[in-house]
Amino acid sequence: MHRDKENTDLKEEIKNAAWELFYEKGYEETTVNDIIEKANTSKGGFYYYFKAKDELLHSLYSFFDREYEKFYENMDKNLNSLIQLKQLSQYVSYFIEGNVSSGLLAALYQSQLAKKRQDCFLNPDRYYNRLVRKIITEGQAKKEIRDDLSVEELAHHVLLLERGIIMDWCVQNGAFSLGDFGTRNFELYIEFMKPEK
Repeated sequence: MHRDKENTDLKEEIKNAAWELFYEKGYEETTVNDIIEKANTSKGGFYYYFKAKDELLHSLYSFFDREYEKFYENMDKNLNSLIQLKQLSQYVSYFIEGNVSSGLLAALYQSQLAKKRQDCFLNPDRYYNRLVRKIITEGQAKKEIRDDLSVEELAHHVLLLERGIIMDWCVQNGAFSLGDFGTRNFELYIEFMKPEK
């Protein structure tokens, strides 16, 4: 049991080291040796958990989800579901803008596109994607969100809008405020999600 905790701690140390280095130096400029040194481990320790640097990049989506989960735990669940979605989307935009370089995020997207898989960042079962569906489901039950479209369709639209804005931010090398632009666009999208009166 104690050994398992040590192993989990080492894996997290490696992820944390990579996160910091990717942010400071950029993904391309960071080497596996840099990560090993910063995590204070050995090559064996690194390769026990990760086959390559790009596999580690894919694991970084868990950092996002951990922050989103903390945010949601503290959110007022009595708020209208559309307001909850707006606040969540706003937090996502500002969190990414303040904690992730556009270059690192572009590398993450590029890696996912090259593999044509949804195994990590775009995985429908990851926490954030499930959370969006949960809020929409509750919103439809409370008649706060339109129900002529399925939860899956509406969640897909929300995630597509967010990904599109984030992708544009990456393409433009972070030239605009992701938080401001994301919030303004989501306010327009809320009109689409309102139930008909």
